Amino acid sequence: MFSELKNILKKFVPFFLGVKLRGWYQIFLGLWFKGNKYDCPFCGHSFRKMLAGGENHPVIYQKHIIGAGIRENIQCPRCFSKERDRLVYLYLTQKTQLLSSKVRVLHLAPEGALRAWLKDNKFIKYLMGDKYESGYTDYYYSRDVGYADVTNLQYTDNEFDLIICNHVLEHIVDDEKALAELYRVLSPGGTAILQVPISYDIAETEEDRNITSQEDRKRLYGQFDHVRIYGYDYPKRLEKAGFSVVRFNPFKEGLAGIAQRYSLNPKEDLFIGLKN
Repeated sequence: MFSELKNILKKFVPFFLGVKLRGWYQIFLGLWFKGNKYDCPFCGHSFRKMLAGGENHPVIYQKHIIGAGIRENIQCPRCFSKERDRLVYLYLTQKTQLLSSKVRVLHLAPEGALRAWLKDNKFIKYLMGDKYESGYTDYYYSRDVGYADVTNLQYTDNEFDLIICNHVLEHIVDDEKALAELYRVLSPGGTAILQVPISYDIAETEEDRNITSQEDRKRLYGQFDHVRIYGYDYPKRLEKAGFSVVRFNPFKEGLAGIAQRYSLNPKEDLFIGLKN
């Protein structure tokens, strides 16, 4: 019911007013959920609980897809950052020096809080892009986001030191071509954050290009605009594109305390592709 109401409002409320209404709503939620159990590194506020969210389709639970399904305490009430955004933040700030020197960053389908944080960094030359597929047009996305087709990026070879492609590849039919493009535009020594929902219950990624209806995709892949479920073989798919693969799990690397305050999932590894 709430999602239907939101879709109706988006059709009739002008964008500038929608942004203001969203901002007031976030201020209210931030005050309502104020507490000291969870922290958000983006807005700097603390909460007694965070918002629940996610899709609710049987396949998500049958195959234990990490990064999908209804989850408690995943979204910051104040800035709407999600746990996957905070996982990227933790990796960049605790495990790299990328943002302390001049770097060229490409951010695809940019998440709001993560985008604002990166744009505020004086060291960063920041570019962002989105193809504006169904499900990606919302007040969540800034109107200054440029167009980018991840399977045909209009950038030169070796242009970016850091690429953030967070929960994008599961939407791309030809992800092999997308990975080749991401590798091409990444500079030698560069880092690409290539996070996806993943199931370790399946050995090989499940996909079928003949599955095109939204209902079938929800039934088989857990979301109307997902075209596959990545399996245990996901790192090999990254390696095939040329990346050296690193995994980051803060609960396994001495950062459990911070990760719990950020309300991260202990089962979720962040997948990072390096261009050697």
